[in-house]
Amino acid sequence: ITYFFSDLTAQALEGDRSSLLEKVKRASQFALVGALWVGPLLAAWCQVMDFYVPGRSAGAVSTKIVMDQVLQGPFMIATMFLWTGLLAGAGLSGALASIRGCLRDTWVKSVYVWSPVQAVQQLFVPPEYRVAVANGVSYFWDTYLAMEMSPSAHAEHDDSAPAELAFSR
Repeated sequence: ITYFFSDLTAQALEGDRSSLLEKVKRASQFALVGALWVGPLLAAWCQVMDFYVPGRSAGAVSTKIVMDQVLQGPFMIATMFLWTGLLAGAGLSGALASIRGCLRDTWVKSVYVWSPVQAVQQLFVPPEYRVAVANGVSYFWDTYLAMEMSPSAHAEHDDSAPAELAFSR
């Protein structure tokens, strides 16, 4: 649900003048990636981190943040660009071009956003409420991602890439 509404918000911020059907199609594609890929992977990842690095000590929290940002972050962002590009019909080459053009900048921004969120969650939020906290931040982050994965954003990131790399309009 968060991914769907984040993409609709991104489209509004972009000034998208597509038909309602096209807007819903784009938002549904983004929501599909969130529901079938990101959600399950993040749930499993959090369990893996808690299993291998238990506790809330400064060392444990720091280790989890580094693991999350160095291992999970680039993987998740790259695969999101891949899946959204493929769903939109950009093909493998278009999706890979979008990853090459956008991954580094998007990942760096994710470190600035998610590292403090992870620290607060690991130190102060009970495990049963961490998903709610993450979902609150995720709405804004996912809106940003939807904008990064829009066709116009790709042209700005990679001049050699085709204009239609992620979501079709």
